[in-house]
Amino acid sequence: MSGLFSSGFLKLETALVAREKLQTTHASNIANADTPNYRADRRTFDDIFSAEQAKRNRLDQGLFSKSNSTIFNGSGADSADASLRLDGNNVDTQKEMARMAENQLMHELTMRMIKGKISSLANAIKEGR
Repeated sequence: MSGLFSSGFLKLETALVAREKLQTTHASNIANADTPNYRADRRTFDDIFSAEQAKRNRLDQGLFSKSNSTIFNGSGADSADASLRLDGNNVDTQKEMARMAENQLMHELTMRMIKGKISSLANAIKEGR
C-alpha cells in the first residue's frame, strides 16, 4: 500500500505522529509543573520527527525488534538555560502552554494537508471511472 502514496504523504503522516507525541510531552510538562525536582522535557518537533523517521525506516527495512525499539535515548529534560525554582522544578507553565498552542496549530495544518492529499487522490479515482 505504500506504493499508492508518495513519500510526501508518508512524511506528513510521520509529522502528524510527531506532533501528537510533542503535544503529549507538553501536557506531561504542564501536569508536572508542581512536582518537586521535575525537569521539563525539552525535545523539539525536529527531535521527535527524526526519531519517528528513523523508526519508520527500520520498520520498512524489517529490522525493528524490541531490543532496539528506543531511538531517542535522551529525555531532553536537561536544559542549560532552564531556570530552577526553589523546589528544583524548571517548568514554566506559560511557556509550555504557548508551545502547546503552537503545536496544536501546526497539527491542524498538517491534518489539513493530509486531507488535501487524500481529497486529490479521491478526485483522481472518481475521474478515472
